Amino acid sequence: MLTEFFALNRVDENAKRLLYKEFPEYYVWNQQNKDWTPRKKKTVIGRIVTANPFDGERYYLRILLNHVRGPLSFDDLRTVDGVVAPTFHEAATMHGLLQRDSSLEDCLQEASLYQVPSSLRRLFATILVYCNPTYPRELWESFEQDMSADFKSTEDSISKVRTQVLRSISFTIESMGKDINSYHLLDDDICFDEEEFQSREIDDELAVAIPKEDIAASQFLNSEQQHVYNAVLEKVFANQNAAFFVDGPGGTGKTFLYRALLATVRSRKLVALATASSGVAASILPGGRTAHSRFKLPLDTDERNMYCVSKESALANLLRAAKLIIWDESPMTRKQHIEALDKMLQDINDSDVTFGAKVVVFGGDFR
Repeated sequence: MLTEFFALNRVDENAKRLLYKEFPEYYVWNQQNKDWTPRKKKTVIGRIVTANPFDGERYYLRILLNHVRGPLSFDDLRTVDGVVAPTFHEAATMHGLLQRDSSLEDCLQEASLYQVPSSLRRLFATILVYCNPTYPRELWESFEQDMSADFKSTEDSISKVRTQVLRSISFTIESMGKDINSYHLLDDDICFDEEEFQSREIDDELAVAIPKEDIAASQFLNSEQQHVYNAVLEKVFANQNAAFFVDGPGGTGKTFLYRALLATVRSRKLVALATASSGVAASILPGGRTAHSRFKLPLDTDERNMYCVSKESALANLLRAAKLIIWDESPMTRKQHIEALDKMLQDINDSDVTFGAKVVVFGGDFR
């Protein structure tokens, strides 16, 4: 449809006056002939071209389509005042369609006055992932020195300092499900030692803080909670497989039980994964993540697309090391997602036992 839009602009003067999103008001797409034909009467349809900044060049292509009338080709769309820009991003910049990141610069500038470098790096990573800065490289170049202060006292060269800073930022970005190289902070891709990445997921889980009140929680469980607590830990510490479902309406103490289990397992330097079907439920569990984020489950699942975790990945190493997996509010998810977790764990652990011979605790309220 887009390339035929270009083709019609070359021969139809009326078409050249329109933006791509306005096109369906005056032309009809003929699916059989794969071309546009004039409408007999104007119809207000308004095709809105949308995209996400994480789509990269596609996003900037669509920005241009929303503002440039009558382009004849992709190259023509990238041409501004006779100059062909190398990318759609550059073309959008030359057209003045992208705003500066002044508010983000102000945020980082203010934070650099009082935050320690490690906190500033986490803020920078959060801005990259959630604020979609137009010029991430400029932000990096402006605040690299502020984010490097702590490493300068331990490293003896500028290149080593930069590597440490980028590694720290990359770890935070990866925990949010993104790749640092998608932001093009440097001319070349940023690469780190693979073995370090392989062990980092496990190290991060072992470093999850254990609240004192969670350690003491096991002393305040009611009889039903105590029964589940004992049954689960018996399987965990005996290295036996089991799957449990904790059933109860809201307010009956399921989360209190989960926190007691997590604290007990983690206090013995073992890996326990806390997940939930919703972000709200995950946020009240120490080290909690949504199940989709933790297990990399696709939103749409079928027999051909159940899961996408390599057996050599850092996540696979983490799942092999996990002694306990908790999935709260599991009735809120589709059954295919739980089936996907089952198949994933079996595959990763080379086991045909349910959930790869792991101890898994599901919970929720079918009511």
